[in-house]
Amino acid sequence: RFDQLPSNYVTAVASDYAGLHIATDVGPMVHYDGLSDEFEDGLASFQLPSWPVYRMSSDGTHLMLMGLNAMAIVESHTEAHSSVKSATVQNPTNVAVGANGFWLTTSDAGLRGWTPASAFDEMESQTARYANPLNIGFNSQFMDISNMTHPGYAIELVSPNEPVLLNASVGQPGVHGLMFQTVPLIMTSPVSNAAVWAQSTKLRYDAVLGLNDSTGVQDGLQLAINNGQLINGTRFVPIKLIAPSNGSIEVRLTYDWVRLDTPVEISDMYDRPDDGGGTLTVEWTLVHDSDFSRYLVYVSDQPWTGLPTDIDLVGRIIDKSESIHSRLRADVTTANGVPLIDGVDYYALVVVEYNDGRYGLPSQVFGPVTTSNEVPTPPEWATAQPLDGGVAGDLETEWARCKAIDLLETRIYTSTQQMTNILGLSVETSVLPTEGNTTILNLDPGRPYWLGFTCVDTTGQEDLMNATIIGPVVPTGGVNDGIPPAKLENVWAIDTPDDEGGRITVGWDASSADDCAYYVVYMITGVVFATQPTSVAGFSESTIVNNCEDNSTIVSQIDGLPLTNDLEYYIGVVAFDTWLNSNLNDVEIVTATPIDNSNGAAMPPTRIESIQAYDHPDDDGTAIDVVWSISDAGDFSKYVVWAADKPVDDIGYLWNAYGDDPAKCGCVVIDKQWIDEDKNPIELTLNTALYGAVAQAEEFGLSDTPQLIQPGIELFVTVTVHDLQGNVYTDSLLSASVVPVNNFEDTTPPPRLENITLSDRPNDDGMALHLEFDLSPAGDVVQYEVYAASWAFSSVGIGADGPNTPSLILDRDPSFPITISMLAGDIEVLPGLKTWVAVVPVDSSANAIKTDLTVVSTQPVDDGVTDPGGYLPSIEGITLIWVEETNILVTWNHSNDLNVKGYKIHISSEDYSDSSDATYVNQTIGNSFLITRAEFSDLSNDSDWYISVTTFDDNLERKSVDAKRIPPFDSTGQVAEETTSENNLESLLTTPNLLVAGLAILSLLLLLAIVRGRNSKSQKDKEWEIQTATWGISDDPWDTAPQTTVPPPPAAPLQTDSLFDAADRIERQDIGREQYVSQRPVMNPIRSPVDETLLNDLNVGKPQKKSETGIDTSFLDDLL
Repeated sequence: RFDQLPSNYVTAVASDYAGLHIATDVGPMVHYDGLSDEFEDGLASFQLPSWPVYRMSSDGTHLMLMGLNAMAIVESHTEAHSSVKSATVQNPTNVAVGANGFWLTTSDAGLRGWTPASAFDEMESQTARYANPLNIGFNSQFMDISNMTHPGYAIELVSPNEPVLLNASVGQPGVHGLMFQTVPLIMTSPVSNAAVWAQSTKLRYDAVLGLNDSTGVQDGLQLAINNGQLINGTRFVPIKLIAPSNGSIEVRLTYDWVRLDTPVEISDMYDRPDDGGGTLTVEWTLVHDSDFSRYLVYVSDQPWTGLPTDIDLVGRIIDKSESIHSRLRADVTTANGVPLIDGVDYYALVVVEYNDGRYGLPSQVFGPVTTSNEVPTPPEWATAQPLDGGVAGDLETEWARCKAIDLLETRIYTSTQQMTNILGLSVETSVLPTEGNTTILNLDPGRPYWLGFTCVDTTGQEDLMNATIIGPVVPTGGVNDGIPPAKLENVWAIDTPDDEGGRITVGWDASSADDCAYYVVYMITGVVFATQPTSVAGFSESTIVNNCEDNSTIVSQIDGLPLTNDLEYYIGVVAFDTWLNSNLNDVEIVTATPIDNSNGAAMPPTRIESIQAYDHPDDDGTAIDVVWSISDAGDFSKYVVWAADKPVDDIGYLWNAYGDDPAKCGCVVIDKQWIDEDKNPIELTLNTALYGAVAQAEEFGLSDTPQLIQPGIELFVTVTVHDLQGNVYTDSLLSASVVPVNNFEDTTPPPRLENITLSDRPNDDGMALHLEFDLSPAGDVVQYEVYAASWAFSSVGIGADGPNTPSLILDRDPSFPITISMLAGDIEVLPGLKTWVAVVPVDSSANAIKTDLTVVSTQPVDDGVTDPGGYLPSIEGITLIWVEETNILVTWNHSNDLNVKGYKIHISSEDYSDSSDATYVNQTIGNSFLITRAEFSDLSNDSDWYISVTTFDDNLERKSVDAKRIPPFDSTGQVAEETTSENNLESLLTTPNLLVAGLAILSLLLLLAIVRGRNSKSQKDKEWEIQTATWGISDDPWDTAPQTTVPPPPAAPLQTDSLFDAADRIERQDIGREQYVSQRPVMNPIRSPVDETLLNDLNVGKPQKKSETGIDTSFLDDLL
């Protein structure tokens, strides 16, 4: 069957060596046999004592199931999957199958068990195992302690009456020179696996202290006191005095003591990880003193000259206190009350304060340690899959939560190319921590994507080089059919000609699968096959071709390493569908060997043709933005972006000395040839550059080191292109320069623009003008404001003689020419209306000069073209459908015109033929769009809507459209499709319509013949006389009234009714089953002018003369 599970709601899963066992909310059980690769149905829900099944466990032979109030044991891998044991159990919680039985836990009755196969008998609910009898052995002496094994019972192993002799020559010297040694305690019992437990409670020994030995008595006595028994704060030390010979002795013992507090020490101090800086973490040892009050942490930005005393600490501010004696760590944010500064060395100590206010002995000073603002670590994992129940293109994503303490958001990047980092990519979406760790992306359906996940802190830091990357994933819709695309045919591979080797060109016949998404080229080398392989198992993925239209590609690496010349590679190509189904075991395998065809001549890729550098907006002057055109090199390997405080037209010294090591060259490496499918220029933000000595302003040397970008110092930027063989041009490079600006303190506006050109837009209706200008030399320009008015002016803004607000706002790198169609005051550009225009550059701090501007003017000309974008193609195959009763899904056929950059969607409640008369919704590069209330707030499902899709290029959009109507939503979910003249004709050419039309035409011809015959002039020629004689028709003149009354012929309406009645009878023939009746469009025919001559011939509207002869028309009935 198509779907192997009876339901998508799985309640329990178990696995064993031979397969899977799956339970859902409806029956039956499903078993997957991994040995045969087949799904099998098990017991139905009514065959089990409880359903659904919530827990399962299997040992490969038997499967234990747990329901709401029962359990069952069934056969795991037999064909019948029969039940062998079942029982009712109240409040079960889990099951387990082991070698010694089947086990089930409950919430209130403990553990229950059943014996192994084949008895399956329930075990006693309470069992105990005792080691009885129990014997112990100690120093080769044994004792039966069976009657002594009671809690709290002390077993005396050694006593003065029962001494144990030890070897006095072995052991380790202890107190008072006594020899201590370890003696094993052995417990034995005939009952196996019985638990035993023992604990030593007391060890007594004798020591002889010579009181006359004054040098050791005090130390020995203090040692005895230290080891005395402590009870409720009092230490008990029994002392017994024995004289070496008979006699009397008088002893006076005075013990003076001074309390010693438990010392505290700092065990570690470090910068708190994954935070925004300014915090140190301090850890210390535990203090058990009974009058403990709190731990105090002091931090200093200067080292202490010596160990401070409590008097030294009185004048300092406590930086952290902790009153819970078991809490041994704290985060500190100040030093003597002043916030910590990243990069500064700090020192710390910890001291204990007691209940009486006194301080204990401070710890040793720990340091120096600095704080830093770390770049957040990307999520540990991420997943993505098509959204179940979503529309085509919905991709459900989930990732591990970011651990950064100063987390701002999680960013997700997408690419249709395989990637290892996200440099140069634009953010697809951002998710705040309060929104969780899941989101839904809406991407182009059916295309493979790679996703990159990063964590961003409050200062905007993210790890672009080590983003968590997954893919390929394909956003798709529908149901996974589980069928992979068919085997690719006619696979071939050859050495790529005219190169330096290391490349193989691979081709194949494109897949015919409708759901094909992409191809994967697999390769392997260094393997000898006994027979020709047909599977890519064990091969490595070399290249992914991200669409199924291409049928060839060039491979240049395997396992991240370049291909080796003159080495044979086995190659296979596999097609994957949108659900990632593929057949890796039926593949056409070919071989090829890369060869160097250059004869040793190096062929570096061409240099970059365009590069620009800007100050990064809204920062403190520590970053710049670089934009460059992409390379078209066929053997592209990487870009290297260089930035330095001196010209970089020639970076030969840096390349030869440091290569592309960022730690030495301050450069950035990007291994993506382009970022998007349109191959737009790449934009990258740099934070480091190479700075050298001031005296060495023109040449690079050993003094040049990578540093964070500094505001106010001009930087020079270039990009080099490298091929797979390492060839690169390092001289005569195109470069750009920029001065980083601290935008928080910037008050200098960009200079006025001087070179501005305003001209009429050619081949149009005079409703627009073209604007071009030279870009500002200021590196911190973030936008250009275009002011246009129908009067002359020299300044703009509030209180000026020009417009208050701009007509257009352009980004810092606009595409020319700029089209102006609206003027200040919402006035449209009109033919012959003179227009004045000025352009104001604005930097990222909103600084701009708006007075004494360069203003240009001109008049638009009407060239008689109503739709300037009419050269663009119109869109076909537009389909409209209600989705979820509230949204409208618009789909259409892609345009094949290479000049088309995308599609714009418009909507209106009334029909229109010009998109200017409708509301603009959005634009896209795909061939589908979902209109929601978020896109169009007036959208409702109880009225008609007219929707159009039109094309646009870099300059214009097509205005002439054929809007399609979608009716209000009803229970059938109506679909409105584009209707062509061909479809109209097909809808009319139905069998009933053709029959009615044929009969109507025949009737009309007969009536016309009769009427014309009755109104023709009377002619009695010889032929007519013969006919009169033959048929017996009266020879009275036709133009005179008849003398006798003849029954008139049937009136024309009767004939017409008969025709349509007959057609209706034919149409309503009962064929014994329900007939499909197609919808008939309501036609509003356009009536052509009436031919008066024809009316005269038909005598329409004139009084008719009575027929003088009776004509028998009964043949019409026979005909019908």
